[in-house]
Amino acid sequence: MFDINEQLTYLVYVMQKRMRRQMSMALDRYDVTLEQFVVLYNLVNDDGINQKTLSRRVDKDQATLARILDILESRGYVERRTTEKDRRAFLVFITDKGKEKVKETSRRLASVHNDIVEGIPPENIDEFIKLIKQMNENLAKKQKH
Repeated sequence: MFDINEQLTYLVYVMQKRMRRQMSMALDRYDVTLEQFVVLYNLVNDDGINQKTLSRRVDKDQATLARILDILESRGYVERRTTEKDRRAFLVFITDKGKEKVKETSRRLASVHNDIVEGIPPENIDEFIKLIKQMNENLAKKQKH
């Protein structure tokens, strides 16, 4: 008999909700949401990226990303600059204040991560990450069709 409580998709869904809740609670005192942190983190690794590419990288539609960037810009964490080639296109840059925000929040999220994986051997975590990446690739292929 089919038991939803034992299905991978449901178990991952429940885990994702719980992890997201834990991470969001951890970020509350830093005045940044998980979505905002993900944008800032991606800019640390690829500063000056165009908004369209950033949208794909963080898996947000362009309108949602624009709202996130509005908030981050108003707080002084990022700045948007037009390109010389296309004045309608924006490049997004992280500020020093934004980099500092990523540093302090990363430490807190690392602590949450450690709590979540407590007692799980590193090789199991590595295998789980590998499997999740493969599932994400499978889903991405399905979305293209």
